[in-house]
Parts: sequence; C-alpha cells; structure tokens
Amino acid sequence: MNGYLEDLKDMEFAYAPDFSTAKDVTNQAAQVGLNVLNEEYKQVPVTKVRELVENGAFILDVRGEDEFNNGHLKNAINIPLGQIRDRLDEIPKDKDIYLHCRSSQRSYLAIKILQGNGYTNLYNIQGSFLGISLYEYYNDKILGREPIVTEYNFN
Repeated sequence: MNGYLEDLKDMEFAYAPDFSTAKDVTNQAAQVGLNVLNEEYKQVPVTKVRELVENGAFILDVRGEDEFNNGHLKNAINIPLGQIRDRLDEIPKDKDIYLHCRSSQRSYLAIKILQGNGYTNLYNIQGSFLGISLYEYYNDKILGREPIVTEYNFN
C-alpha cells in the first residue's frame, strides 16, 4: 500500500464484538510506533535493568497488587495503573522514573497519564516484567548471579 504509520493509525476496521475490540490493535500498535518514532517518550532495554536496580533507580511497577506480590524487581514501587492519578504525590518529579508492567501496555498508559500531569523524566522498560524475567533468568543461571527479582514470571 506504500502507507505510513499515520495511515495505519487512522485505518478503519470492521468492528465485530465477538472477534475484535472497539479500538483495533492495529491502530493502537501504529499509535505506539508513532510515539516511539516521534520520541513522545523514552525507552530503556531490559539489558539495563540490573544496573538500574543496583543503582537504586526509581522503578514504578504499574501491575496489580496480586501480580506484584507474585514477583517483582527488588526495589520497585507498586502503584497499580488504576491508582496512578490518586497517588501522584508518591511519584517524584525530580528523578528519572522507569516504568513497567507485565507486557508494556499498562506502563505505556501510565506514561501518558504522567505526561498529562507534567512529568517529563519517564522511561518505559522495553519488554516489561516478562522480558525482564526471561532475560534475567537466563543470565542469572548462566552467570550464577543473585537475582534482581523476587520471583521470575513467565506467564
């Protein structure tokens, strides 16, 4: 089609409640791609997460409390996505903030909420907790090192 992400973002898809959502994932993927392309927010790869944990970075886990309790980064703060707006006073504006969830969807939404509330120092952890768990598990086993997570999560 010789199209661009802007075209994909605005494409019309048939809505069939049994088979799709009101907002098609293709449109959403294009919007996320445009945000990355236009540097609407910054990202950090899972290869840098150990360094962040060891240096005491402010890591915000926006998964639900049960998910957090089943395994998390050792120094992460848990504020579920649905509570972000009510708990802004717990999130510093004078530090870099590294966000993650399970797969990066909720952390992306949290970044957009925080940006709307004046935060500019936000970094999404690529791959989120699933990616962190996979990367860290492999390297922890191969290198025999101390885990930076309380429990790995592969689901």
